Amino acid sequence: MNERITLISHFDKNSTIKINERINKLGENKNICKVPFGKNVDNREEVDTLPIHFTMCAWNIADEENIILKLKQIKFSKLKIKVIGLNIMKGKENSYCLYFELEKNIELEKLQGEIYNLCPSERYNPDNFTFHITIHIDKNYEKIIKMKNILEKDFKELELVVENFGLYEIYPAKLVEIF
Repeated sequence: MNERITLISHFDKNSTIKINERINKLGENKNICKVPFGKNVDNREEVDTLPIHFTMCAWNIADEENIILKLKQIKFSKLKIKVIGLNIMKGKENSYCLYFELEKNIELEKLQGEIYNLCPSERYNPDNFTFHITIHIDKNYEKIIKMKNILEKDFKELELVVENFGLYEIYPAKLVEIF
């Protein structure tokens, strides 16, 4: 059942390949799930149908038409971002989120500010939001640490290209519009 809409990055083909090469280093541990706990879903892995991404913002699905109209007022263009490391943060329901850490990016922050000013969502307030690419969310901290250690071996920064942004109904994901 879709309850929310979310605006996420779409990486170009080469960037997606680079990310997948990194994640594939997990070997047998590469069964990843990016869906947070506490989202009224029974099987997180089954509804984890979004492509690898970073989130710009999310809203209540009841606001979908209005959000689309407002997002059409914004000029979206390709932009480059850089993955500079790996990190872990606390998630909902006593879970942990392993993620790729992104370098501060003025262009990306400016875009997020424009989106926030037109379609505010307090959780994505540019003053207190940290961009990240979720790799895996799990309640097993030891598993998260093991995955992080594997990915940190021979870690190199990654330059990625965001081709466009997609607005999705979630969970499971259904692409609504590309910007």
